[in-house]
Amino acid sequence: MKAIKSTLTALALVSGLVVAGSANATLTNWYLDTNGAAAGGLVQVQDYTDLTGTAYVHNTFSTPTNFSFNEAGHFNVFSVDGVTPLSPTLSADFLGTGSGTVGGQLSFATGSLNIFSGATQIATFDLQVGSAVLNANSTLPNGTVSIVFKATSMLSGYFFDSGMNDLSTIANDPNGLLMGFATTNVISLANGTRTVDTALTSAYNSAFNPGVTNPVLANNTTDLYISNNGQYRLSVPEPGSLALIGLGLVGLAASVRRRKA
Repeated sequence: MKAIKSTLTALALVSGLVVAGSANATLTNWYLDTNGAAAGGLVQVQDYTDLTGTAYVHNTFSTPTNFSFNEAGHFNVFSVDGVTPLSPTLSADFLGTGSGTVGGQLSFATGSLNIFSGATQIATFDLQVGSAVLNANSTLPNGTVSIVFKATSMLSGYFFDSGMNDLSTIANDPNGLLMGFATTNVISLANGTRTVDTALTSAYNSAFNPGVTNPVLANNTTDLYISNNGQYRLSVPEPGSLALIGLGLVGLAASVRRRKA
């Protein structure tokens, strides 16, 4: 797979805007400058950015089959379109909450995604909608997990459209600058014997303050430690376009799986 490893960032572009139905316009052939408009960091993104990463999820059961969850994830963005490397690379931190039913549907209620170039936070996105289908009799996702975020802040000099217009100028537009994320695969990293990365448990404790200070063992039920393969795209939408973007993400994940096969 020349390309798409664990969970986070596919932003889209192609010399303009591609309209999906009449509701949203997906950016193609846009530009990402991980140096912040400095020399050497500018890369054209034809379709998406690639993400690799891990996440720790803690589930709290209200019944034997219904649960709520809190999640902390960390991702790295090393390349775009599956082939073009980024230098320097980007990283991203995700925090989210939601609920689900064992072997059924999972939905996100809240979430934030912070993107960094080195130690500099260059963009913040808030979750709008997100969902997944779970494995039979399991709390682990099966197939595509699709999440849509809206930009709430963005530094100038990093994200540009195909005409090299700085996208930070529309980050707070009422209709919003959206980022759609889809995973192509979710893999369990533990079977009840592997300690979760301390950086993730630290981020989790900081955000949700569960009072846990000891290392956490993943058991694939109440505590999950997972790897994600994913990509993100960017979209400038009209109101009411979130559902269409979600459907587009599912199509994106499916096409990536076909290319990898």
